[in-house]
Amino acid sequence: MKLYDLLRTAWYSIRAYKFRIFLTMIGIIIGIASVSAILAIGEGVKKEATSSMEKSNLNKIIVEYHSGFESDEVTIRPFEKSDINEIKKIPGVQNAKEDDEEELFGVSNFEEVYYFNRHSSTELKKYDEKDKTRKVFLGRNINIIEGKSDKRVIFLSYRVAEELFKEPEKALGKAVKMKGELFEVIGIGEELNMEDFEISLGAMEEMQQDISIVPAKAIKEKDKTEDYIQKISVFLEPGVDKDEVIGEVKEKLYELHPDVKGEYEEFNLQELIDSMQKIISSITLFVAFAAGISLLVGGIGVMNIMYVSVTERKREIGIRRAIGAKPRNIMLQFLVEAIFITVIGGIIGIILGYIIAVIAGQFMPIKPVMTVSNFLGASSISVMTGLIFGIVPASKASKLDPIKAIYK
Repeated sequence: MKLYDLLRTAWYSIRAYKFRIFLTMIGIIIGIASVSAILAIGEGVKKEATSSMEKSNLNKIIVEYHSGFESDEVTIRPFEKSDINEIKKIPGVQNAKEDDEEELFGVSNFEEVYYFNRHSSTELKKYDEKDKTRKVFLGRNINIIEGKSDKRVIFLSYRVAEELFKEPEKALGKAVKMKGELFEVIGIGEELNMEDFEISLGAMEEMQQDISIVPAKAIKEKDKTEDYIQKISVFLEPGVDKDEVIGEVKEKLYELHPDVKGEYEEFNLQELIDSMQKIISSITLFVAFAAGISLLVGGIGVMNIMYVSVTERKREIGIRRAIGAKPRNIMLQFLVEAIFITVIGGIIGIILGYIIAVIAGQFMPIKPVMTVSNFLGASSISVMTGLIFGIVPASKASKLDPIKAIYK
């Protein structure tokens, strides 16, 4: 049979049992709608997260220093202003300058924190009024009066407290050293629980729990005439090999500062974006897979209805076999009918899923996106569902004895 004849026959069969077929489609519609909605929301989250980070220069690499030994020494000078001119001479470097801008999530700096012979690195943020609602594990938040002062107190992240004191509870009331100054620990943030991350921009807000906070005037502003700087922003020329150029930058820094005992490390925004996209994609696919379990129910429904159809149409099958139809023609006919059912259900599900995603987007800070790949993926799932769950009933129909089928 030609494809046109197969599709026409499938359409007539579906029209003959419209209500029954619709009930069968419901499982497919719900499954595809769930998967489509989740994929659209996931793409929206990915696009929004990427867009917010791409506002920064993607060719900008931040080079910073991390001490590689246990000490409370904080006078290491791994960068000097003269280093900037040397870095600018490296092929592939468009520009270089002292990095003193606020980075992602409003974090002002990465600082080394010491407690006797232990140390940890923390993302440090100057207090603002939003921080008074930060989740507290132990102690208290910095209050508004302290936040605007130069008082040497610190609200420590749970991770840093654990690294410095082993048991975070012991950190409360202790003094830690940072930038040569002692800070009293008055509060410890809640532990960052990666399992509780939602697939939304709220995950970024949750990440701020790993940031330590000090009063706005507690950190002395660096004298602009001072030769010492904390980190350098390197701007690369478009199209260059980032790893190769940054490797040369670090080699130059080690050459200029042979006495440093730690490591020069780079922060690449593009790598962060790529990693975040992979994480979001993985989580989205996992949740979509879980939602797609309803497709299994829908597929079983398709298999059942096709078995019923084979039983009811035995006489038709017998007559077709008697006038020359081959077993593969019969099998193909019922297989096309099963796929036809799931494809129609899939199309309805994709449309419904996108509508659900758009409605959900009204209550979220993102705009759902239905990509061509997601559309084709959902369509392929529909076809595969019909193929997998229709093959057994179709095979049974093709193996019926023509004589028994006609007279039974």
